[in-house]
Amino acid sequence: MSDNTLEKADRKQLQLIYAPKKSREAAILKLADKSSNVGAIANSPPADWPLARRLEYIDWASQVVGRLPQVSKEGLGEFLRRCDLAELQAYEDLGTLRQSQNAALRVMERRAKRVGASEEQTKKFLLNFMKGVFKK
Repeated sequence: MSDNTLEKADRKQLQLIYAPKKSREAAILKLADKSSNVGAIANSPPADWPLARRLEYIDWASQVVGRLPQVSKEGLGEFLRRCDLAELQAYEDLGTLRQSQNAALRVMERRAKRVGASEEQTKKFLLNFMKGVFKK
């Protein structure tokens, strides 16, 4: 439970500090909460949130989840998938075409690394993908 008498930035910092100390059950709940919130950023973001705020939330939520102990591989995978979608949607909604394209490449690179691709394999995949996209 958060202390609403504290400033928002302080409450966010405390989540980062206390994340590694969570019990298994509390970590699962925190992961579910952050997954839900990031999913909402992708599907129904607050109308007054600019691009930077959306991206900052996704980054902060990722930091919190990254510090949680004992989270399942499947749960973490779903959270990361939602982060990718939220980032792509944020750029689609509020960014330029170039920003959207760059975000898509970053997401593909992260996903390749998550499934165990080496730097060389990832680079080769991205280059081949780009060659295929730009064929006339």
